Amino acid sequence: MRILVALAVVFAFHATTASGQPAVTACDGDITVVRVSQIKPSSSLQAFMKAQDAHLAWYRAQGFKNNDIYSARVLVMDEKTKAMRYSDGEVLTVHVRPPASSGTGPISAKDQAGWDGYVKLYRDASDIKTEYTVCMPKKH
Repeated sequence: MRILVALAVVFAFHATTASGQPAVTACDGDITVVRVSQIKPSSSLQAFMKAQDAHLAWYRAQGFKNNDIYSARVLVMDEKTKAMRYSDGEVLTVHVRPPASSGTGPISAKDQAGWDGYVKLYRDASDIKTEYTVCMPKKH
């Protein structure tokens, strides 16, 4: 399944129209995946962060060193007091330069177990509410 998703991303960025023109404007920055996740009531932000750490560690173990994953706590305003506070249930993640494919073919059973492990940590801790793939501009 992971390989199918990776291939779909690769083909989407290399797709062309019937006229042979690129279907997507070239990104002059970094392809970035932005997600808003809902922390499950039975879980915690700490459990979500453990999943994120395992996620990045899995990529590093595969030799990917150019991607970064950040989390940002969502701020909400209390309607009565107008004070800002951190959301108890939402977190935003930004995955900059996510590798689309290792290009090395099928992964080993050990590597697949690592992938499945961090995905399970995320699923146990949260549900993805929204996901976007964006072109993050380079700093000027």
